[in-house]
Amino acid sequence: MNSTPAILGTLAASMLCCGFGWATAGQDAAASVPPTPAEQAWTGSRTEADGRLVLETATRTFTRPGAPAITLVGVAHIGTADYYKGLQAILDAHDLVLYESVYPTGAAAPGGSDAAARVASTRASMLWLRDLVDATWRADGAVPTIDRVAQHAGADDSRCPAWIKAASVDAWGQPLAIITLDDGFSLVSLGADGRIGGSGEDADLRLLQRSRKPKADGDGLQRELARMLGLEFQLDRIDYAQPGWVVSDMTFAQLEKAFERRGVTDGMVQGSLRGGGLSGDAIGTVMTIVKVMDAASGGSASEAVKLLMVQVLGSRAATDGAMLGEEGKVILDDRNELVWADLQKRLGTAPPQRIAIFYGAAHMADFARRLHEVGYTAGDVTWSTTLSADPRRAGVDEATMKSLRDAMERAGRRSAKAPASVSPKPEQSARPPASGATPDPAP
Repeated sequence: MNSTPAILGTLAASMLCCGFGWATAGQDAAASVPPTPAEQAWTGSRTEADGRLVLETATRTFTRPGAPAITLVGVAHIGTADYYKGLQAILDAHDLVLYESVYPTGAAAPGGSDAAARVASTRASMLWLRDLVDATWRADGAVPTIDRVAQHAGADDSRCPAWIKAASVDAWGQPLAIITLDDGFSLVSLGADGRIGGSGEDADLRLLQRSRKPKADGDGLQRELARMLGLEFQLDRIDYAQPGWVVSDMTFAQLEKAFERRGVTDGMVQGSLRGGGLSGDAIGTVMTIVKVMDAASGGSASEAVKLLMVQVLGSRAATDGAMLGEEGKVILDDRNELVWADLQKRLGTAPPQRIAIFYGAAHMADFARRLHEVGYTAGDVTWSTTLSADPRRAGVDEATMKSLRDAMERAGRRSAKAPASVSPKPEQSARPPASGATPDPAP
């Protein structure tokens, strides 16, 4: 099939730009001198005895005398069920897990330094909760309690219960009320004074919801890609509803502001985070074509994509964020800065003794550098098998594979140099996390 290189090259470019970040190529070579943070590999590949190529991600624990141990758990957002089972076991051994997930603005706990900010943040949480309450109402046939909303949403997305608990308390520390109506419900905050009525910051906030048809649901680009490849999506296999698990990332609004500061208005990752856009639609079309090709070839197209992932996405040039230009600086640098600030706060009085940072592997080299600069030393590396690919099943010779790698790199370079254009605001198209919010733009 002559169209195979172009199709798979486009798809590979989408994997690079939409969440499959691997920081460096190859596992650590044996040496008498430990590698520096810049030399540490966070992904690797190897060839098994039967010829299959295997992709792996790394976990390292950093220690400093008298300080909590900090484990960097690098992850790929699609992989095998066993891969995520192994990572879950590693994470469950920690007292605190700071995890990656760009999340809806309304999922953050309301608050603010002035009245306007407190009112705005409470409204944002009410707007986000409305869709989740509505979805539970449709499922149960009755207006639910907040606890029931958390239970219902958590069945689809284990991140949701903690977010719902935080969002359901207004900026003045009072729980939001759900008032049952004849044909719907109303979410209510009684304002700063906690009493009915009032003006200014004391005024009640009410959000009315009438009965309506269910929203169309979608799985998101990464979940669809995982299914196409016969793999699993991270959010479907990792249990985030664990004690001590805390989201440490930007909200959609914060991410959009960061993009604006760097002049990014139409990036490939930016579009995928919004749940759609031209790039997302185009890649969805490509994946449909690959499915058709799979049906005709016995699965060789999907196997070729996995082979490309193993061979290409572990390389430093392909995954250090440089191909994404200013967008990559937001996805990696700006978000890492937020996590680092969060970590410093939690290292204050009586900190947890075992802390894990659970982020895409492309973020880990920077975290390792920061830890090294404050006196931490890396321990031994643990490698986790992400996925494997069989070159014999791929039906693609080395010359064709090289053309696919070149196509991916060219697509990445074009993305980094693409001129800015006007894009919709993320809050207009981002779905609530219960419908599959993306955990990461570029791991």
